[in-house]
This record gives sequence, C-alpha cells and structure tokens, in this order.
Amino acid sequence: MVFTLADVTVVLPAFNAETTLGDTFKSLEPSLAEGMSLILVDDASTDQTPQIMTQFADRWKTVSFMPMEKNVGAGVARNIAMDAVNTPLMTFIDGDDWVGESYYKNLVRRFSDFPDLDFVRSHFIECYGTQRGVRRAAFPFCDVPFDPKLGILPDERTTLVDQAHVWPGMYSTEFLNRHAMRFLPLQTAEERKLVWERQMLAKKCLVAEENQIFYRRGISSSLTHIGDERQLDILAALKELLAFVMNSDHPEFLQKAVRQSLAMICFHLDRFDRLLPHVQSLMRKGGREVLLLIPPADRDEGFHRIDARRRTMLEDLLK
Repeated sequence: MVFTLADVTVVLPAFNAETTLGDTFKSLEPSLAEGMSLILVDDASTDQTPQIMTQFADRWKTVSFMPMEKNVGAGVARNIAMDAVNTPLMTFIDGDDWVGESYYKNLVRRFSDFPDLDFVRSHFIECYGTQRGVRRAAFPFCDVPFDPKLGILPDERTTLVDQAHVWPGMYSTEFLNRHAMRFLPLQTAEERKLVWERQMLAKKCLVAEENQIFYRRGISSSLTHIGDERQLDILAALKELLAFVMNSDHPEFLQKAVRQSLAMICFHLDRFDRLLPHVQSLMRKGGREVLLLIPPADRDEGFHRIDARRRTMLEDLLK
C-alpha cells in the first residue's frame, strides 16, 4: 500500500503556548498543503493560544480545533484528540517544537516501503537557545525493520524504552487502537508507559535515518522546571509501567523496568532542592511505594547493579 501525507493526522495539544505556536504552525504548513490533517487541542490556556489556534484552523480545511473547558494535562488532551483520528497514520508534536519541511513525508515513505509497520521511530534535534544537538534513537540499525522487543534490552545500556518520547516518529492508528494504547492521565511523564507498550506489543518497526524534528529545551515555563505536585506524576507513571511489565508474558524485561525506575527515583531525589517542602515529603513517600511494588528479589538485584551512592539513597527510603 502506498501512503501519502493525506493519510496522516498530527495531534498537537498546547497550554499557554502563544509565543511558540507560530514557529510550530509555520513548519507544518508544507505538509498541510499536501493534505495532512492536524488536530489542535487547547488545554484551557489563559493566554492567546485558543485564538491563535482558531485563526490557524480557519485557514486550513484539514485542521480542526478542540478547546478544553478545564485544564486536563497533555496526556488526556492527546487521548481526546486520538479518539478523533480517522487516518491510517498518526503522530504527535508539542506547541513549542517544530519540524523540517520533508520530515513527515519521509516518515510516511517508510510505511509505504516496508509493509505492516506498527511504528517508525526517528532521531531528533535538541535545541537549547541557538545550540543544536542530534539525539539519535538508541538502536544500532536504521531503515531495517525489526522486532520492537529487540529495542528494550540490554539492561545496562540506554535503549528505546529509556528514551521516553513518542513524538519523534509515526504510528499505525490501527495498532494503537487495537491495543487501546493511550497516554496516562498525568501532567508529566504521561508517555512513559506508552513507550513500553509500544516496544512490547508491536510486531514490526524501524528506526528511520531522519532527525528533522526540533525539540525545544530550557523553557522556564516547562513542567520540567516546576517544583509542585506535578513532579510526583513520575511516581504514578513508574507504578503503571512496572505493573504492565510484571503482568506481561515477558519476565526477561522486568529488570530493565526496575533499573529504569530506580534511576528515575534517584534523578528526582538528586534534585530535591527544586521541590516545595511538602512535595519533598511526598516524593520520598511515593518513591518508597514504588520500591515496595517491585518483588524483593528483583529489587535487591537492581540495588546490587547500581553504584553505592544511589544504592544508599534508595535504601534510606525503605527504612
């Protein structure tokens, strides 16, 4: 089957993105001109985001606008839009990122060239102000179809499940819907379980030698810079992904999920100073709950395989 951009829908949720949406929209226009669809979701913004979205949707017949009455978070906003997708392929972009002119067309070509792909993953370009750096997908081969489970191990190296991004790539809509794959209803870390589901449930994928999607970092309003209760979402996400792996038919992947969970807990404990005092207490309590969810033998193995500093940090949570 030959796919074109008319077979693609891009889902774009945004909250208070008035200063960056213009760049995003401008980058999407070449693909929209070739028939690509776009679903815009305003997550109850308090700035001019809904007006900017409405004006853009009025210019393009394949662009639709979905306003949220209250703030629901990126996960729920994406899920609502996903339920409205009626094209064979879909992908995602955030309101502060942008793409190269041929990026989506090149991803679509992979679905035409390699039948029965469940998803295509690409590299991306990380942007800090004027600085640029290519972040490659953590898999050694490009443009060769493979069993996605091969992108999970080994435990001790960064793999595709450690790169918790869904937007650098494209998906079969039928694949996502068949497995009821949706984002977690969280403000942050909403994609972490979906990335694991993608790798464990798909039958065939590839990594495309493409990188023209630009990921803007270092924005002061980004949720990664906040110190309130939203930072606790990572704990809910870890519980969900651990439960998913433990309930699967693939016990060989559990230690990878354990190591990832231990690393993420340590990451947040190392940045304790950015959290509000009451959130610090909740982070420790929630981190302990995640550790207790892991079978003792697997938790002990995970502790044994990390450095002494982080091991002591985690052992203190269990006291």
